[in-house]
Amino acid sequence: MSNRGSEPEPEQSPEMPPPVELPDELVEGADRSINIGGEPTTGGRASAFAGAEPEAYVAVLVTESTSDSPDFQPLYEESFVLLTAHSEEEAHEKAREYGKQQEISYHNEHQQLVTWRLKHVVEVKQIEDATFDDGSELYSRFFRNYARYRSFEPTLEGEEP
Repeated sequence: MSNRGSEPEPEQSPEMPPPVELPDELVEGADRSINIGGEPTTGGRASAFAGAEPEAYVAVLVTESTSDSPDFQPLYEESFVLLTAHSEEEAHEKAREYGKQQEISYHNEHQQLVTWRLKHVVEVKQIEDATFDDGSELYSRFFRNYARYRSFEPTLEGEEP
């Protein structure tokens, strides 16, 4: 490009992409700076992610009941929890927090102290079809050993499709 007596053009670094203009709806006033952190900063700057919608995730949690009673048999619960988050890491953290919030202790009908605790966050998966219409798939997993699955899943006893 010809200089024609004006200030020389600043050189673009090969590692840096050219600057991008933000849409007007993301910018307040004439200030075109952005803050990619959480809260907007002073000076009218807006976050580039302010309008980003969280994605839907499903988390599989296992909780365990325990007791000091000698004849108590532990019970486990597998639950599928719907979450919204901006990333898989955030969804995993929200799943763990949810599981911790569900922890409880109480006395059962035999006056035994029963405690439910989060045992494990088994899996967190983004829901691909988050339209939530009839037939929307929320969770799936693959396995090879149907006999082991059937022994684990008591509702399959004697059922045919």
